[in-house]
Amino acid sequence: MKLNLFSRLLFAALLAFTVNSFIYFSFGNIYSSKILNYAGFSEQFQSGIYQYRILSAYFLIWIYDLLSGLNIDYQLFKLHFLRDDAEPQMYLSFYILNTIFLVFIAAVIVLISDFKNFVATPSEKILLIAVTVFVLAFSQFVIVPYDVSSYFLMLLFFYVLMKYLKNNSPLNLTLLLLILMISTLNRESSALSLSLAATLLYVKFGTTKKAIFPILALAAGFIAVYLGMRLFHESFSTNDGNLLRENFTQPKNSLGLLFWVVFFVFTLIIAKDRRAVQLILLFHLLSLPYILMCFYSGIIYEIRLYVPIFLTSLLLGRLEVQKNSLI
Repeated sequence: MKLNLFSRLLFAALLAFTVNSFIYFSFGNIYSSKILNYAGFSEQFQSGIYQYRILSAYFLIWIYDLLSGLNIDYQLFKLHFLRDDAEPQMYLSFYILNTIFLVFIAAVIVLISDFKNFVATPSEKILLIAVTVFVLAFSQFVIVPYDVSSYFLMLLFFYVLMKYLKNNSPLNLTLLLLILMISTLNRESSALSLSLAATLLYVKFGTTKKAIFPILALAAGFIAVYLGMRLFHESFSTNDGNLLRENFTQPKNSLGLLFWVVFFVFTLIIAKDRRAVQLILLFHLLSLPYILMCFYSGIIYEIRLYVPIFLTSLLLGRLEVQKNSLI
């Protein structure tokens, strides 16, 4: 069944809203239970590496303050929490923030899939949106304010990058730089947008100045914000310790490793052809700094760490990018 653009946008938005609502209201959250109150959230997100991820934290607190000022009977939601100090308005703030951005993500994927060089049938495009929504919703057993919004900003970068590849417009390059800098205020995983840009620019333009200049400009913007945030806080904390051994020895993290492998293979299996597989592999190669940092200082059981790579690979698997040709 072929739907017009508006119908696809509407369906994608409704799917994202419905799935995320079931995730938040049908399952009890244990993993992130300590931050479901204002004091616990502030303690965690104003220290360590979290203190640099300010954008979505501000959004969350704004929603929390708004809900706290309203006369709402939270018994209507029949929420049950593991900890007695959990605040329903904090939990609902996470739900509202992440659901809004998941809806935005679904909409942007619809727009990306509408490019002529995105090779997929109408049914395949809908399935890609569904896979994205379910994986992102499932990964939210770790509730944080910046993950889902970071995926949206990355996909928005992807969309504008596709337009830039078509006409090399200075305006689109400026937009890419702006999106990247805003993304870096949200989460340093915005570096994956650099990996994406390098992948597509190299494949299309090789090592010419059409590829090198945009990459250098984007890298300079990322570094400026990355270092600027640390100078502002007078702290250069980059991680919470060396977790490399735990990531390869703890049973839970073994499940995380399995997720990385299975979903990496999944993107290769459904890629449209060998050239698309090469795109995915090149993107993973250019994402090695992020991947290594995940294994060194992240918790691999938190599958959200691989989600931005998976999401990008899912879309790269349907792209047709020919060197020195218009998209």
